[in-house]
Amino acid sequence: MRYLLMFCLFALLSSPFAKGQVLPTSDGSCRVAASGLEGCDWWAGIGDRKLTARNSTGLPADSRSALFVTRFTLAPGAPLDSQSIVGGVVLIVGKNKGEVINEKMSPPKHIPIYDGSVMLMPKGEPYLLRNIGKESVELLVIELRK
Repeated sequence: MRYLLMFCLFALLSSPFAKGQVLPTSDGSCRVAASGLEGCDWWAGIGDRKLTARNSTGLPADSRSALFVTRFTLAPGAPLDSQSIVGGVVLIVGKNKGEVINEKMSPPKHIPIYDGSVMLMPKGEPYLLRNIGKESVELLVIELRK
């Protein structure tokens, strides 16, 4: 038993460590009213790479590849339109219980939302998610931009 414990400790301490977590470049929250009016607060992160290489826009070369995280709170009847999202791969994670409808699909599709539910939105495919419940729905939108 003692040798097994020592082996596990040795394996844990001698394994190579790699930087595996990617932090968001931008983080924010938006509240959307039933009329579609949106109010947002944003926070920007600072990259840990050297700012020596520049691209044609004068920005750091790695600034175009980014992870953007936005928490949307949709009031009853409020929409979340894919046109308000820049593009790239989009994951939408439910943060509470509710129901939305995708009005861009024919026929419109009802989507139940619960804490931890995940939707992968195909790149370039438009969607319009509308809260059809009586309570606000919270969605975490994660965009992988290139």
